[in-house]
Amino acid sequence: MRTRLLRNNAVASAEGVGCGIDADARRKNDQWTRRELLLGGLVVPVGLLATPSGMAAANPAAMVTDVASYRERLEQIARTHSFALIDIRADWCAVCHRIEREILAHPAVLQHLEAVPLVKVDVTAMDEGNRQLLSHLRASGPPTFFVVDAATGQEYNGTRSVGPFSRRDLMRRLRPFTR
Repeated sequence: MRTRLLRNNAVASAEGVGCGIDADARRKNDQWTRRELLLGGLVVPVGLLATPSGMAAANPAAMVTDVASYRERLEQIARTHSFALIDIRADWCAVCHRIEREILAHPAVLQHLEAVPLVKVDVTAMDEGNRQLLSHLRASGPPTFFVVDAATGQEYNGTRSVGPFSRRDLMRRLRPFTR
């Protein structure tokens, strides 16, 4: 049985927690693989963690969902900034909600984000545009963060973070770009 996102952002699944992962995708010993846990096991009743309108409503103008809108957003940022922080997220990603609520909203992080603007990549739909953008960014899914050169889109080595991370870790990764 596949998991689906309901209108109120709750997750429904007759097979337990999952993210579109079939029950027979489990290993023979009935253990979940690391990838399954990262992509599927992090899904919880999102309605408990998010505002009723979901994360995408926080700043819809800043969200990008395909390669064209990503490039357009980087061009806008490059007019005033040298770097950008890429934030790959989805409404069904519980860790993404925690990062949004506990890390990105912190005053010290917000100060860093003035120098390194955030590009919110929304892959909630996982449609063709989302898949092409994930491929373009060489990412398997949310949450993924990294710093790019705003003019070229080139990722800076050592800035990529996949999965949960701490506020201190994010600030450490951003510090070289905020001086």
